[in-house]
Amino acid sequence: MPPAARDRRRDRLIALAFLGVAALFRLPRLGFPPEEIFDEIYHAKTALQYLHGESPTEWVHPPTAKLLIAAGIWLFGYNSWAWRLLPAIAGIALAPVFYYFARRALATERAAILATVCLLADGVYLVQSRVAMTNIFAVLFQVTSALFILRAVLAERLPITDMLAGGLFLGLALSTRWTSLWAWGFLGLLLLVVRRARAFRPRELALTAVAFGLIPLGVYILSYVPWMRQGHPLSDLWPHTRAIWRYHADLRATHPYFSKWYTWPWLYRPTWYYFNQDSENEIVRGIVAIGNPVLWWASVPVTLWALVTGARARDPRRLFSGLGYCFLYLPWGISPRTLNYSHYLFEAIPYACLSLGMLLDGNWDAPSPRRALARTYLALLLAMFVFFLPFLLAIPIPMSWYYFDIHGWRPWTWFPTWV
Repeated sequence: MPPAARDRRRDRLIALAFLGVAALFRLPRLGFPPEEIFDEIYHAKTALQYLHGESPTEWVHPPTAKLLIAAGIWLFGYNSWAWRLLPAIAGIALAPVFYYFARRALATERAAILATVCLLADGVYLVQSRVAMTNIFAVLFQVTSALFILRAVLAERLPITDMLAGGLFLGLALSTRWTSLWAWGFLGLLLLVVRRARAFRPRELALTAVAFGLIPLGVYILSYVPWMRQGHPLSDLWPHTRAIWRYHADLRATHPYFSKWYTWPWLYRPTWYYFNQDSENEIVRGIVAIGNPVLWWASVPVTLWALVTGARARDPRRLFSGLGYCFLYLPWGISPRTLNYSHYLFEAIPYACLSLGMLLDGNWDAPSPRRALARTYLALLLAMFVFFLPFLLAIPIPMSWYYFDIHGWRPWTWFPTWV
């Protein structure tokens, strides 16, 4: 569907509605708990150190996310609400950005709405939007770059503005987490496949070099300016980059919530960021970075559906979403880093949501039982999000509810590895 055929005002209203829903779940009680949790002990402190011109404690990821976190601390002081403010804003922004991305990638408005609802119902998306960590920034920048690059490659003539914007957000993504290289590679492949021979024309070659090379490299270097102002010349950046690589490649530390990459879609070992048991008042509070089981357990099957049926039907939309998931997930199998966590799969989840949006949309008005299955799936997805909400937002729960036991099964810890 060409952009001119869309009701742009309607798209804006839907995007704003998704933005409001995202804000509703991210801003209230943002400062609780009032202490550093999980990797906030590194990222929030590093953000403060950048403000004070001190050497960063956390140097094993590029600086952009910590610099953005520092903006909240600079405005409102070193407190939990301030260091989580920019991650919350990033999480809120991701909702309308993803809707526009889905609107361009998918065939119908309903498919884009369903895909966005799937993403908004994910627990890891909500939790990462409410902690001072790097992940939510990486996903926001990756999806935004994908939106601009997708719009650019589908145009008859590569638009300069979209390509430059895509390069800017690729640079922001790469200067947040190196895992964004996989998004960079996927979008580069997309450009080559869609543009084909046109990609080698002088104008398109130049735009591609700028968007995929010059701008990302420039943004990456600029993100280290605060580090350079601490006495490091530009010539130190390459040895520093090699030190980052060696850190991740040689890391052999262990952690209670470590999990193998191939277990992530099955939620074998979700990561608890916070847990507090108040025996006096008989309540528990917790925050667990757990994906919505209805979404994450379906992510691999729906990706296989997109790839197989997309190849048979020669449907570029299904192939795009299926390959996007694979590009953002499967490289973890060859990553030299061994200490990994299940919430890393979140970078691939937006593409699973695209596949689900198409599958649900195609069956929404189909004859029963397909229609009933599609609508029941969405209802279960939303119900599961609401069910886990207390342990995504640290809402107090009676101890008797949390520890209620039925032959070893507990309401929020279904398996022994979920504790």
